[in-house]
Amino acid sequence: MLPQNIITQASQRLEKLLENCNVINAAVIVTVDGHLCAMRQRGQQYPLERLATMGSTLMSLGDTITAELNMGTCDNIISENRQGLVAFMHTDQNHVLVTLATQKNVLGMLLSHSRMCAEDLGKLFAS
Repeated sequence: MLPQNIITQASQRLEKLLENCNVINAAVIVTVDGHLCAMRQRGQQYPLERLATMGSTLMSLGDTITAELNMGTCDNIISENRQGLVAFMHTDQNHVLVTLATQKNVLGMLLSHSRMCAEDLGKLFAS
């Protein structure tokens, strides 16, 4: 598990992500084995603890699929649904960033901002 000072900094980065990208409604950092590290959301409408577990499982499945197909590593997984989008991406080998948007036409913004945040978190976790 991450030290408390790193979790605090990660939480601040999630807060900044939501401030900088108004289409993102929630963001979660989870370990690859399903433990919730940090979360932020607008309001309290999503069960983010459950999303953490599902996010790690889905990312693991994506990694397995791409490895089986000899396609390298899985960069991200996108779940598109009637009421929005959920993106899953690695920050490093041990953590996954999950972001949620409730609009369908914002995929580019969701991925762009999430990727920048994931890279920033990866550097934080490596320090």
